[in-house]
Amino acid sequence: MRARRRGHRDAWIAPRNAPALIVIRGRHLCWTLVAPAAYCPRPMVPGAFLELTSSRLVAVIRAATPEQAEGAARAVARGGIRLVEVTFTVPDAPAVMRALADCGAIVGAGTVLTREQGLAALDAGARFLIAPNLSAAVALVARESGVLYCPGAYTTTEIVAAMEAGAHVAKVYPVGVAGGPDYIRIIRDPLPQIPMLAAGGTHLGNLTAFLDAGCVGIGLGASLADPALAAAGRFDEIESRARAFVAAVAAWTAPRA
Repeated sequence: MRARRRGHRDAWIAPRNAPALIVIRGRHLCWTLVAPAAYCPRPMVPGAFLELTSSRLVAVIRAATPEQAEGAARAVARGGIRLVEVTFTVPDAPAVMRALADCGAIVGAGTVLTREQGLAALDAGARFLIAPNLSAAVALVARESGVLYCPGAYTTTEIVAAMEAGAHVAKVYPVGVAGGPDYIRIIRDPLPQIPMLAAGGTHLGNLTAFLDAGCVGIGLGASLADPALAAAGRFDEIESRARAFVAAVAAWTAPRA
């Protein structure tokens, strides 16, 4: 069986570890079974990947202390964001991940630069690994554990290399200085089958433009959980921002007349 790409914003996603093709048609997620030449049962598509293709948002948590990071993470979770990335720039990041086990969101690790960090994150309960770069060692950790791996990539060469290493999603970073949504449109022309996460320069004003350009998700840093807000204890403002981002995605996803 073959699948055909329909429309500019369709994305084909052929997970390495599943016998199915995930097709994102515009605003909606579809499943299409494919018939590989030979099939042996393998691990399912990571749950964090499916959540990303559904809710579209990843909250990136950076803060000066573990307490501030936990407060910011809980605020975005209360605001409705389902994927919370605790970066290894946070002091004692694994302890923060453990503390967030009851927050109601899917917690993962960010800025995962080494195998050791990847293993520490998984031990703390992380369900996805995100990084600003591609690391073969981190890719192996993610692959062996069956969690989502989303490494940073900037050029088409880097994006393809990331997928060949086992990434589920390519984090196009820093997308803001690269040209924003227009850059995504350009690099998706030759790479329509690769799911991309926009990060670094994303905010409420350009959120829907990135989704329109074909991104499967958006990573949100200071425009959401600004470390300065966490340091000032303004977690209510972080929660309010989270609700605004969730509402924007809901409006973008809603059927149009």
